[in-house]
Amino acid sequence: MSDRKQLVETRTRTPEQDLLRARQQALSGLVATPHRMESVAVLNEVQYVNDSRATFLDATLESFAAFEERVVWISGAWSDDMAEGHMQELLKERISAVVLFGAAHDVAENGDAVQVFAADNVRMAVFLARELAKPGEVVLFSPACPSGNGFANYEERGAEFKRAVKDL
Repeated sequence: MSDRKQLVETRTRTPEQDLLRARQQALSGLVATPHRMESVAVLNEVQYVNDSRATFLDATLESFAAFEERVVWISGAWSDDMAEGHMQELLKERISAVVLFGAAHDVAENGDAVQVFAADNVRMAVFLARELAKPGEVVLFSPACPSGNGFANYEERGAEFKRAVKDL
């Protein structure tokens, strides 16, 4: 592709086209590894997936694209980016509910795209997600933030998620 054509294409792309392109790339290259898209269990027709390695929002967005099913998302952070129009559309399309774990979160800019719940810790978030998830959905533990909330790293955080799922 010529430099001029590439420049014109870059300037005329919409955020929705960028999101679609990112989804397509994610589907072609996302590989399950420990704490990254790791299937933990299927209980009552609900799949539980550990994606603790997703320590930023872009990694979590890649994970959403890997599922055709609707997702109950367990997250450690609510980003201001989530209030943007294209993000609101993505939430409406892919996410059934969001469960935030850890410290108090401000989600005033949700725009009614999705129900948001709060849990004190990962264990409570998993139990709440179990109640919210419908058969055929996925519970995705994808924090979209660095470790914290009492965890030294993503491995420790992911191990806690897996322990909580095994206790369901």
